[in-house]
Amino acid sequence: RIEQDNWINNLLQRVSNSSDQNKISVCLLDTGVNRGNPLLTPHIEEHYLSTVFADGHVADKTDMRSGHGTPMAGLILYGDLSEVFGNNHPVNIPFKFESVRVIDHNKPHDLLNYGFVTIDAVSNAEIMNPDHKRAICIAVTSNDNQHLGKPSLWSATIDMLSFGTEDINERNLFIISSGNLADEIRNEYPLINDDHSINDPAQAFNAITVGAYTLKDQLDFNLFPEAEILANRGAMSPCNTTSSIWANEWPRKPDIVMEGGNQAIQQGAVLSPDSLQLLSTSCGKTLNMLTAFGDTSAATALASRFAAQLYIQYPHFRPETIRALMVHSANWTPAMLGNRNLGDLSFGQKVKLIQTVGYGVPNLQRAVHSASNSLTLICEAELKPYKYEESRVKTDQFHLYNLPWPVEALAELYNTPVQLTVTLSYFVEPNPGNKRYAKANNYMSHALRFKMNDTNESPDAFAGRISAEMREDDYQNEGRERNWKLGEDLRNKGSIHKDIWEGNAADLATRNILAIYPTTGWWKTRRKVERYNKTIRYSLIISISSPNSDIDIYTPVKNLIETKVAIPVEIRV
Repeated sequence: RIEQDNWINNLLQRVSNSSDQNKISVCLLDTGVNRGNPLLTPHIEEHYLSTVFADGHVADKTDMRSGHGTPMAGLILYGDLSEVFGNNHPVNIPFKFESVRVIDHNKPHDLLNYGFVTIDAVSNAEIMNPDHKRAICIAVTSNDNQHLGKPSLWSATIDMLSFGTEDINERNLFIISSGNLADEIRNEYPLINDDHSINDPAQAFNAITVGAYTLKDQLDFNLFPEAEILANRGAMSPCNTTSSIWANEWPRKPDIVMEGGNQAIQQGAVLSPDSLQLLSTSCGKTLNMLTAFGDTSAATALASRFAAQLYIQYPHFRPETIRALMVHSANWTPAMLGNRNLGDLSFGQKVKLIQTVGYGVPNLQRAVHSASNSLTLICEAELKPYKYEESRVKTDQFHLYNLPWPVEALAELYNTPVQLTVTLSYFVEPNPGNKRYAKANNYMSHALRFKMNDTNESPDAFAGRISAEMREDDYQNEGRERNWKLGEDLRNKGSIHKDIWEGNAADLATRNILAIYPTTGWWKTRRKVERYNKTIRYSLIISISSPNSDIDIYTPVKNLIETKVAIPVEIRV
């Protein structure tokens, strides 16, 4: 206890709070928070604690000795305290923390009511700080509904709150835990993880679904002489649920993974030593102010913190863009790839990769900064996907981007390997009239896709490849999709799409047109609801990089885009 007090006092001496200077919040929907912990009191204002229950209690009410909402709060504000205590760097908390108590294990909600509870909780948060942008953190999920990827009432509510309604103008960014395996079956890791579905409502199309991986591999074998660590460093955490058993129709989840801790096995029993867990704030039911904490709950808290840090850097960005940045910056560890290159994996292995760890681990520095050997372009745009013409709903617009590549500079690099990464993010409106969704396009209001022109493919031929309506009588196909690491069959699921193109610099120099175009959705098929006149938003992120750190891609592109900005050319069909 004395050692803990010293750690806490040291941290309190070097922590500052600049949240009043920003209009960014993280809102935790959980079991409540005990702000009496000395690490939380200065940074959680009492009037930012709320509840959906009539009893008015906002404190952490859970059967867990250390609480659940309170350790979540510590990770959101500080990150893993074992890392924070391990240095003497100054710590700043730049965002507000809000808590809405939505879970009381003595008063469980009916599963069908969780959507309404979520609406109530989000309304409470918006009353607290009506002009704030916020990441909404949900780490309490349900495995009662064997949805297998299909939308539920709860997940559709998440999608509706993300997309926005006539009453909700500002869209929310939901960050949801994928849910955990039961402790007693984790000794069958990693095969057992494929058999257990991500929990409801984490199948929501518009949410960032967070799974867990781990870098924690330190174990005191004097205390656990016969123990074996379950997960290798950099691999999926033993707790992780997956979308491996979902139908091919639905999004592949999780979207990303964050640190969720590790476990060990000794004589058949699963152990959770403190050294394999994260460290956070306790709710104070014991004398200890600190507690070990882990699983996908911890990973979701860290992801919410990550989103808030991005909002601080880019306060004017849309939620769709923050989501895109998180996914775009993510990468797989060598352990996730089996110490191979992505291109060496079979299609089935790539599918399993996405179904278990999503797009990998986000990197804050990569999301915020462009290094000299990389460059990132970000575009927020609007598009009208459909129109009513000749007594039916048709496709209306698609966008063409003339990418500002420095052709001469890339041509000079010639055979130098380069990598282009594209991420397209948008929110869909859930279909309000169909609760038995057989196909994704019956649920999604619309869907978007991207394509890039092929080497030496003319703009007219590329437009014709995108839309048959744009083809001349003498149209001949001049290009195809090639050199993409994931490919269209793998990336075109859900409402966020990412892929990686690899080739040489000279080849990329002539691949400088990217199209964003709509496909079908219920806005198109349900003519009577008259959604065909609506526009939609999307966020597009494109980056190029080179593994050669001596190659400066950033400077020539920066010089070029100072006079030529990548803006979409609107095409009607």
